[in-house]
Amino acid sequence: MKYSLSLLLLLGLAASCRTLVDNPRAMNGASALRQKSIDEIREADQNFSIMSEKQGMAKAFTTFAADEAIRMNDGAAPTVGFDSLRAQMSRLPNDGSVLTWQILKADAAQSGDLGYTFGQWMLTNKNDKRKPIYGVYVTVWKRQRNGQWRFVIDGGNTTPEPK
Repeated sequence: MKYSLSLLLLLGLAASCRTLVDNPRAMNGASALRQKSIDEIREADQNFSIMSEKQGMAKAFTTFAADEAIRMNDGAAPTVGFDSLRAQMSRLPNDGSVLTWQILKADAAQSGDLGYTFGQWMLTNKNDKRKPIYGVYVTVWKRQRNGQWRFVIDGGNTTPEPK
């Protein structure tokens, strides 16, 4: 009986310790703004991946980049600024490569103007039977003056194939 009561009290305490972001009914204005921003960032990141899949990496990266964007390049110096990013994207080979990704985590500042996504990516080639290349990424998002979310920093690295 003591064990059951203790377990019940522990479960009740754990349930009451959820963050405000986990419990929308308990949110104050700042928490609601943060949660709205997280949802918008997730949507922007997902749309970014969909565009990359359907229209290509160059179109997606130049559409979702902020003017001050920095792209961390695996094994190379970063690309700094929109014009440099556009030039880099224009040099991508048109070889049938398709980059997609899946968000694993997203968060935003309480102010609702900055946030990040973290996830896994996969690069496949629809023109041949090469094995996909896998990796992880992090993208820092900033709300622009017009309310849209654009990335200011994007980078990632390769990883072994997921099991």
